[in-house]
Amino acid sequence: MEAAVAAWGHEPARFAELLDALTDRLHPALEAAQATLAAVMAQLWSRGWAPAELVHVVSRELTMVHVEVVAEQAVADGRARQRRGESLHPRWADQLDELDEAATARLALDMDRLRCLVEVVGLLNRLPAIPHAMPGPDLRGTRPVPATGHLDARMLGRVRALLAKAEATSFEEEAEAFTAKAQELIARHAIDEALLHEVDDVGDPSLRRILVDDPYADAKAHLIAQVAGANRCRVVYSSGLGWITVFGYDHDLDAVELLATSLLAQATAAMVRQGPRRDAAGRSRTRSFRRSFLYGFGQHIGERLRRAAEEQVAASGEDGRLLPVLAARGDRVEAAARGAFPELVQKTTSISNGSGWSAGRVAAEQASLEVGRRRLDASDASDARA
Repeated sequence: MEAAVAAWGHEPARFAELLDALTDRLHPALEAAQATLAAVMAQLWSRGWAPAELVHVVSRELTMVHVEVVAEQAVADGRARQRRGESLHPRWADQLDELDEAATARLALDMDRLRCLVEVVGLLNRLPAIPHAMPGPDLRGTRPVPATGHLDARMLGRVRALLAKAEATSFEEEAEAFTAKAQELIARHAIDEALLHEVDDVGDPSLRRILVDDPYADAKAHLIAQVAGANRCRVVYSSGLGWITVFGYDHDLDAVELLATSLLAQATAAMVRQGPRRDAAGRSRTRSFRRSFLYGFGQHIGERLRRAAEEQVAASGEDGRLLPVLAARGDRVEAAARGAFPELVQKTTSISNGSGWSAGRVAAEQASLEVGRRRLDASDASDARA
């Protein structure tokens, strides 16, 4: 088993030979492979990984059949822990529920399952350790609890309901009213929560990972980074793994996740409405246009969000108390990001389609999120692939 796992991806001929040998002892090999996968996944939980992140990486590197094998084992692991009376972090339990609901047909042939198990173990064995976004099953109580809390559950439900209504309605004025109210609730809570603290008791920030998918993953990551920056968070984009790590305080992270999800849907819908593009010679320019569109949308929406946040601070009448607290939190957030990623590298991005960039900025202008006087028009749209 170990030899086959080591050969996977490096020595195709030897891997095939070893897999054939394992197939000759199919049922013992299946049991050994399943046990090995369980052990490897348990190790990854202690190295910062969570179920949704494993599934995401496997979906990028292998096939949906391999994804099913990983999801099945992650759910089985979690359910077994719950039966033993172990408590799981709420977000961990939510991920298991989502994976369980998305489960499809299992592999019918044992030999196909064996191959998938060995290939999955080969991939998982090569994954690096990553910062913990939440305590894993074996790390309960080892991570300090931040001094600041999440968005209030009742208020969070109201915000989600408002955004859902905004995305569902076909009437622009109605969408404006729903989304303006949602943003108002978020901004008001952030200021009220910050005013509960002094400079010397701001607590510790947390981190979340937001998964990004192709196509245009880099442009989507840029949009999320703009939303995060406007909400006092710091981001690190791991393009090889397909996610953004967002550092911040939990209430701000909640807001980033809500707004980023809505804005990605909105930006994608606006992008699709632009239609395909071709140059004078008839060659397709759709991909470059759409990528540039998303960059332009993200850049401009970030500018508007930052202005809206600054206006809310000024309108609170408490900027003398509030600004020092926000500055202290900003220092803690920056230190957390640097501590987790000590070798950060800043990268620049070139835009190859000026018309796409300009169209994206125009669309972002129409999707303003400024509180009270402006709006967020969130459209429900599936991701478009060129």
